[in-house]
Amino acid sequence: MALNTAETRIGAPSPTLRGAASTDRANEPPRTAPPSVPKQAVLAVLAAYSQVLFSASPLVGVLVLASTFVVPEVGAVGLLGVVISSAISLALGLDREGVKSGVLGYNALLVFLLVGALLDRSPAFWVLSGALAMAVVLTHVFLSAALHAHFRLPALSLPFVIVGWVALLAVPSIRGMAVSPTAPALSLPAFPGPELVDTFLRSLGAIFFQPHWVAGALVLTAMLLWSRIAVVHALVGFAVAVLAQDVLFSFPPGFVHSYVGFNFIMTAVALGGIFYVPGPASMALAAAGSLVCGLVSVAVLGLLAPLGLPILAMPFNLTLLVLLYALGHRAVATHPRPVDFVAGSPEDNLLYFRTRIARFRSTLPVRMRLPVRGEWVVTQGNDGDHTHQGPWRHGIDLEVADARGERHTGTGEQLSDWYCYRLPVLSPALGTVVKVVDGLPDTPIDAVDVENNWGNLVLIQHGPALYSLLAHLSPGSIEVAAGQVVAAGQPIGKVGASGRSPVPHLHIQLQATPVLGDPTVPIEFHDVIVGGALQATHLPAEGEVVSNLVRSDLASILDLPAGSRIRVEVRNGDDIHTEELVSEIDLLGARSLHSPSKDARLWFDAVGDCWLALDHAGPKDGALWAMHAALARVPLSSKVPLRWRDHLNPRRLASNPLAWLRDALAAVVPPADQPIDYAMTAVGGAVTIRGHARTQRPWQRSVRTEAVLVPGRGIETVHVRVGDRDIAVRGLP
Repeated sequence: MALNTAETRIGAPSPTLRGAASTDRANEPPRTAPPSVPKQAVLAVLAAYSQVLFSASPLVGVLVLASTFVVPEVGAVGLLGVVISSAISLALGLDREGVKSGVLGYNALLVFLLVGALLDRSPAFWVLSGALAMAVVLTHVFLSAALHAHFRLPALSLPFVIVGWVALLAVPSIRGMAVSPTAPALSLPAFPGPELVDTFLRSLGAIFFQPHWVAGALVLTAMLLWSRIAVVHALVGFAVAVLAQDVLFSFPPGFVHSYVGFNFIMTAVALGGIFYVPGPASMALAAAGSLVCGLVSVAVLGLLAPLGLPILAMPFNLTLLVLLYALGHRAVATHPRPVDFVAGSPEDNLLYFRTRIARFRSTLPVRMRLPVRGEWVVTQGNDGDHTHQGPWRHGIDLEVADARGERHTGTGEQLSDWYCYRLPVLSPALGTVVKVVDGLPDTPIDAVDVENNWGNLVLIQHGPALYSLLAHLSPGSIEVAAGQVVAAGQPIGKVGASGRSPVPHLHIQLQATPVLGDPTVPIEFHDVIVGGALQATHLPAEGEVVSNLVRSDLASILDLPAGSRIRVEVRNGDDIHTEELVSEIDLLGARSLHSPSKDARLWFDAVGDCWLALDHAGPKDGALWAMHAALARVPLSSKVPLRWRDHLNPRRLASNPLAWLRDALAAVVPPADQPIDYAMTAVGGAVTIRGHARTQRPWQRSVRTEAVLVPGRGIETVHVRVGDRDIAVRGLP
């Protein structure tokens, strides 16, 4: 169905969404109370279980919790350990966030599952439990702080390994305590099927000291619900373990599924999709890392055998920490790409990374603006016919042309006949002026000064090995000096015809050194308008007419200062509810809109010439989800109509059962993108932005969006249709 007018879509015409703080407190919706203490405690406990699989899902936590109760007495001890350790940490005021997220709890869980599986429950056991809980808390806090501060590494499950060994070494000296030779789960019936399946499931169950196929099946179900990519990598790690046992190593009978297999599996899962973006390179790293893990397992086994200690998860920890630290020192983060953002499931990591690349791909570390105002024509681009060749191929020449394409008035014999002559030249980005040449005369038309190739110039450093050269400036027009810091868009001089410049024009190039005459490096510009279309990243070609965005009153609508509140009504089918959206800024400066009633958040960036909705977290039936789709990128431009293309994360838009099947292949074959085309028009002072994303694959949904903005008033309406789902948002007074 086509989207036509705000009235037919929403059913109410007037109220607007405002970014200013509301003063009508009586009409505000009731504030959402924080979760009750019992609910917070339950969520923290479930987080401890799910975190072992790198997940934050309560459902995953429930399934993992169930897997630990295949042998009930062992599961009960593990649960007790999570509760006691969390209580001690809170009582001491240590790592409250670690308790909430489950990072502290999962180490306590593993320690207590270990002692529950291997130690007798004598009176001394309960005394030992308190000491172990304290040891887990202190070791976790110490290792987390030390590894992060000195190496920027996570503690992983090292606290579990260290405290577990301490407990086992201490047992012989504790009266009334002994170590059981085997885990209770080993006495349960075997899997009624192929031995290889039984071994794989037992290896999964052994993560929680339940080396039985029933526990493994529950863990596998949890992994499938959380991430199909993780399951694929778990199979890769297990395959490496089986091959290593058959070809390389002589493990004792049952050793793979009881003690070694989970090290291979967790190493592959962590490398394949948690710490690195899934793809062929990370899968190869996962397989290689699993093989290294096998080598470490054999070495650790030899060291610990005289002490009678199990290897636990030490091979996984050593392998992963060494690889993370070593690969973190690469000069260029090539494949496999590290997860350098807030990590989620492997599927989320992959799609977020691909969407980020599609939206913001840039070969430069600094965003570059065109160094001019208004519309200019490219008279020579890269690999031009005149001077942009060989080592100097990456250059752009700019001039001004009229509606007929003429670049000058009259015969053009005088410098002043040329439209661009003595127009302002701007700094393309923030930087420091490192060299200025001035005083060279403008050459007559068709004459050149070959001894001073670039004529009057300004050379600006924008970063390590990144300099912009703006050349052929008019004598006496340069407004900056060497050592001066210049802002993006700051005037630095005027267009001239000095140097090798037969006609007035501006030449810009990028180079890696401050030496005049050195080779150029690739150049591009950002947020450039080309023929009525906005290009997020663009290399201008000869003959194109290009211009920068010029900020308009739209900027005041989307400023959304921290602390401001927006009240909205949301219609989702038959459901009508109100939300309060709160603008927030965190300690790192990240800005977001938060909907407490929906537990949803929309991260955005309001700096620059575009308002950007960066990412959304939360349910797909709220106002922020609709805003994310309809206002993914809003050019703050006074020039309309305007078109542009953006890219939305398909997983953020809709869920589809077919996507599960696609996820299993995503570790090797990247998922399809879903570009969305937007168009902005203005009628009667109102600006309307419409978007349309067609389906690229069967598991995707078509998307239609529309938002109406009125400068000075706010965002009036937002409407999003994804497949058959329809959500409309309007402001409340």
